[in-house]
Amino acid sequence: MQDNATDALQLIAGLVAFCAYIPLTFAILRNTASQSFAAFLLWGMLDGIAMVGLIFQGGNFWLPLSNVLGTATIASLLVIKKQVDWTWIETLTSTLVLICMIIWFFTGDTGAIVSSSIALVIASIPQMVDTYRRPKETPVLVYMIWLIANLLSFLAGKEWTIKERFYPACGMILCLCIIGAGLMQRTPRKSV
Repeated sequence: MQDNATDALQLIAGLVAFCAYIPLTFAILRNTASQSFAAFLLWGMLDGIAMVGLIFQGGNFWLPLSNVLGTATIASLLVIKKQVDWTWIETLTSTLVLICMIIWFFTGDTGAIVSSSIALVIASIPQMVDTYRRPKETPVLVYMIWLIANLLSFLAGKEWTIKERFYPACGMILCLCIIGAGLMQRTPRKSV
């Protein structure tokens, strides 16, 4: 009985996460949100690695599945809207992600889950920087919905294992960082 409840909660977490992409899509279409193309591109690739590793291990995969679909949509939309920037931050982040993928290659499915989940947090650096620079252009509510989805997915883990809880735990960390940067009240500095 408990397995049915956790399976349902995992699915609900995936649906909640996917629903967060809807207001983000409209915000990008209305030019009221600024998002990092590089972050969404890298997130999509890494979510895909985590999803495959979790499916192969019989783990908690609904959240990364919804994120693969959502990030692919957002990255494509950002390309269409010509909101594509690539600076040294994105290059550094991509290099760190590549290192994590090499680790996955040599360590198998559990390594895929761990390295891609950590790389997700690393791949968030461009979005964190964009949010810090322009907090009003980041839809904080969307990241709060993703935080809730990650929390639900974390709570839906059937056991305290990497395949059940590591990915959503990393998702909570990256959401909290972006939410914190987005809510930060930046005051002008006084000149001396």
